[in-house]
This record gives sequence, structure tokens and C-alpha cells, in this order.
Amino acid sequence: MSQTPAATKPSFQRRTIFIKKSLQLRYMVLIVSCVLCGLAIMTLELVATLNDLFDAYPVLMQPLYDEFLPIVSSFFYKIAIYVLLVVLVSALVSHKMAGPVYRFEQTCKAIAKGDFSQRVHLRKGDRLIELQDEFNKMMDVVESRINNKPLP
Repeated sequence: MSQTPAATKPSFQRRTIFIKKSLQLRYMVLIVSCVLCGLAIMTLELVATLNDLFDAYPVLMQPLYDEFLPIVSSFFYKIAIYVLLVVLVSALVSHKMAGPVYRFEQTCKAIAKGDFSQRVHLRKGDRLIELQDEFNKMMDVVESRINNKPLP
């Protein structure tokens, strides 16, 4: 039993992280902004708490304060590494969304040119798998109506 070209899934690997740069960059900026806001709030809260403690107990807090200042620079290095990791993870996560969007766009362009045998085939782990299934079912109906064939 031979398979038609429409029934076989193409084997493809995306080699680039940024498939739809504008979509992915907006998504990444949103994630990084949220993380930076959270870090800023936590830092301000920590500074305010330490300031209140220093005002209330200056003699007890002075040794802690003297030890805290050298730690601040390493704290900012750790924050920079953390933000870099957030950027990398958000790029990978956005890739799992942008790749399927790109695949849908390419399939729609092929269908608009008249190739009604086109179907969307996403990779394992991509988002929008449910949309892929519904889209492909819809195209099965469209193609069968165009060819005046009953649905299987």
C-alpha cells in the first residue's frame, strides 16, 4: 500500500533559533521584563528591610553591613548570569511557538497558490499541535469537496 505525498510527514529540522524574529523578540522582552521587575522589587524590598534593621539596631547591624557591601558586587554578577539564562530559555521557549506559526504561514501560502494537498506537520514538542490537527482535518474536508470525493 503506497502513501500519497500528502500523507507522508516531511522530515525537517529547524537550524535557527529565531524563525520569526519580531514575534520571538516581543515574547522574550515580555519574559525578561517580568523577571527584571521581580528582581527589582525583591532588591528594593531587601534594601528597605536592611535599612530599617540598621536604623533600629545600628550596633548589631554594623558588622553585617560591613560584610554585606563586598557581597553586593557578586550579587550583581549572579543577577546578570540569571538574566542571561532567562534570555536563553525564553529564546528556546519562543522558538517552540514561533516555529509552528512559521510552518502554518508557509502551508497557508502553498494552499493559497492552489496546492490543496498541503498539510501542517509540526515537530514533537512544538506548541499548537491541537491547531495542527484541526487545520489538517479542515483541509481534508476542503480537498475532498474540491475533488468531489466523499470523506473517509
